[in-house]
Amino acid sequence: MKKYLRKILRLLVYMPINQKIFVLLAIGGFSLYANIDRKQIKKHEPVCVEVKIQTASDSATHARIYNIVSKAFAEGRFNGHIIYAENGRVLFNSYFGFEDIRTRRIPLSDTSIFQLASTSKPITAIAVLMLHEAGRLDINNPVVTYLSDFPFQTITVKQLLQHRSGLPNYMHVAHRNWDTRQFMTNADITPLIVRTGARLMFNPGARFHYNNTNYAYLACIIEAVSGQSFPEFMNRRIFQPLGMYNTYVFEWEKRNTYRAMRGYDFTNRRGFFARQPDYLDGVMGDKGIFATANDLFIFDQALHNNRLISRELLELAFTPARPFDERHRRDYGLGFRLRLNDDDQVVAFHHGWWRGFRTFYVHDFKNGRTLIWLNNRSDVRVVSLIAEILEYGDISDDDDPVLGGGGE
Repeated sequence: MKKYLRKILRLLVYMPINQKIFVLLAIGGFSLYANIDRKQIKKHEPVCVEVKIQTASDSATHARIYNIVSKAFAEGRFNGHIIYAENGRVLFNSYFGFEDIRTRRIPLSDTSIFQLASTSKPITAIAVLMLHEAGRLDINNPVVTYLSDFPFQTITVKQLLQHRSGLPNYMHVAHRNWDTRQFMTNADITPLIVRTGARLMFNPGARFHYNNTNYAYLACIIEAVSGQSFPEFMNRRIFQPLGMYNTYVFEWEKRNTYRAMRGYDFTNRRGFFARQPDYLDGVMGDKGIFATANDLFIFDQALHNNRLISRELLELAFTPARPFDERHRRDYGLGFRLRLNDDDQVVAFHHGWWRGFRTFYVHDFKNGRTLIWLNNRSDVRVVSLIAEILEYGDISDDDDPVLGGGGE
């Protein structure tokens, strides 16, 4: 690169002044972009996903989790992959069941790829925060700063991240006003809202309301600011640099090229059945990231070792929109659900449910614990099992995100 720049600089001697200015500006702009890109795509040290048992306590933890999970599998309450780690050291990494649950012919493996569903949201949020930290966007700015056709003038990027925008849920609007034989993408959301006259549910910032529209628009902002498609940006700036080689953002036009298993549901009448592609599968950012459990653990370790964003910005992501108090112990930060435990320690987590998949990702700050639970069955309840593994006695099944028609 330096050799080519030297040649260009020698040629500048013979150029008119207006051409010199243009070339120098172009070189400066390219250099700025290259430096930002290089900062994100630095060489990585591989994250160890192998189980490391070093003490009697480690062995007891491993055995306890195995008993919980194997019992759940035997009872038909689990089919998937679980990783449990303490301070970055993996104490449990195992998978139970099959990729093809109906025929039981393809056992799960460490390369089995799951739809993360709404567990995609933390990854989308971190991509936005990377651009914020690089000075490419400001999360305190109105969304219209980056998306000129956005129909609501006062909503900020931060309110999208915190689910405090008041936007209508595009899924609900589409269920009533979209031809479900036609595939839907992020680009269709604004025209749909404008055409149907869908209004805000409340004034922006007034309260929390979990809503997939927020994160679909965040994917649009990433595209507008970076000049890349959302899948390309995520691959170039997060997945490949970190070594998440079995992770991708689903694109409908490439659906026949992916290596991924199907998600399953179960009813007494039909038994196990594979969920079919949905017309909403083309909307990304709120869902649509597919990954292995090992790759999601790699992301977790990069996040908490400050390889994606600074410690200060990560702490902001884990700050509730409204301060915790005795009565207010659950909230949402920037891409993460937050929960204040009885010992006043904050736990960051996210769960997901979408068309045959149920996922859960937890990071416990006090004890440095990470739990990843990926399941290719969406008909099971998992919160009580996760509470048992993490020994959180006050989580009840009421928190289980079983939804009747939308993604969580």
